[in-house]
Amino acid sequence: MRHLLAILLVWTVLAVPATPEEGRMVVTKAEVMRVLARIAQVAPLREEMRALGFRGENLDLAEAQAAAFYTDPIIAGYIAERIMAVYDAPQRAGRAEGLIGPLVRRGLGHLPTRRLAYYYRVEKALVDALPVPVCGRAVRGQLSARAYSDAMSRVAARLNTPALREYYRIERRAAQLGAQRRAVSLSPRAAARIEARLNRALDRLIAAQPRPGRLHAAMRDLGAADNASACTIGRLMYAAMLSIEGPARRDAMIHMTLQ
Repeated sequence: MRHLLAILLVWTVLAVPATPEEGRMVVTKAEVMRVLARIAQVAPLREEMRALGFRGENLDLAEAQAAAFYTDPIIAGYIAERIMAVYDAPQRAGRAEGLIGPLVRRGLGHLPTRRLAYYYRVEKALVDALPVPVCGRAVRGQLSARAYSDAMSRVAARLNTPALREYYRIERRAAQLGAQRRAVSLSPRAAARIEARLNRALDRLIAAQPRPGRLHAAMRDLGAADNASACTIGRLMYAAMLSIEGPARRDAMIHMTLQ
């Protein structure tokens, strides 16, 4: 999603001063939503998805998913509110890009456990397929929202079509829920308990790696870790989460959504 493109187009189309003296725009949520829907029709979404590697039926799915974030009433309504908030406080305009990722994460915890587990199994497969330099920078928080989204899309383009369809279906539902509800949280006691369990699972996985000492050192200072070590840690975190069985797995997945 190129939300910055959407915002710039909204400003262009709706930049009508209330009065010549004020020089401010009169913008309603409904107007912004109409422009967002128009963007889904005129923006080169299909070309963008093709450039990321989507082909055939996967290309159709990717284009439809990108368009849905502009046209779904719940999601588009949320985006419209954020656009209007940026207009009211222009100094926050840098936060406009990367709206969908946080929205999806906020909604994931409201999904049924089975669908949440499916989503994270696909996410793990995508992270496992990322190039190591990109993966390492992502784990260290050194990729922009757009760069991370593009990188994940490039590997998602290679998913089989049924898996991509279901992944997109879950992602869209999570975005809808995230637009309507606050993130699910864990109590301090539950958070501490599941974090301890995740750490034990991660320690076991690290111990089985060729250079466990290097990985433990990287965990102590991820910002200084090399790409290979940071990427391995990120991938093992997903593996640790999905290794937990029983009711605790849901808490582990909720914990991941809050990171």
